Amino acid sequence: MSLRLVHIKAGMLVAALLLAATASAAVPSHFGEQMEAALTCRSEWSTAWWRGYFRSYLGTPLRTWGEAEWFDSQGAQLGGVTAKEAFVNLPTSGALMVGVLIAQPVDKVKQTIETTLSTHFEPIAGPYPRFLSFSGSVLVGLSNNQTKWYCARWNLGNRP
Repeated sequence: MSLRLVHIKAGMLVAALLLAATASAAVPSHFGEQMEAALTCRSEWSTAWWRGYFRSYLGTPLRTWGEAEWFDSQGAQLGGVTAKEAFVNLPTSGALMVGVLIAQPVDKVKQTIETTLSTHFEPIAGPYPRFLSFSGSVLVGLSNNQTKWYCARWNLGNRP
């Protein structure tokens, strides 16, 4: 085998490995920035936009439940915590709700997000632990030691 042919095959192997590594990357670099902006209620995207964004970068939904589509978040790092799943409300729900499920208790998630994003959450009265930031971001502690972090926009003329 000639030296030139060896170089060509080696180059093809390197290109294939780079392509495989790129294809297996969990989420693009802008994903965390987009999601943090949405979760802290600092974005104005529509439900349809988020559904398309999730489908582009997270694939097909794992399930439709609670008037939302739930996606595997592929381990996205958001506000210093690892998201397990991401969700967006269906267009028929009447709200723009974008959120994530985090496999950690709410107190730990709250502390990490507050430190990482320099924000603050205040407790909200209710039957389960809930916290609200000044921007409208919500943390909800679930009975299975997981946390939902979301932003909901109501009656703001959601666009298709």
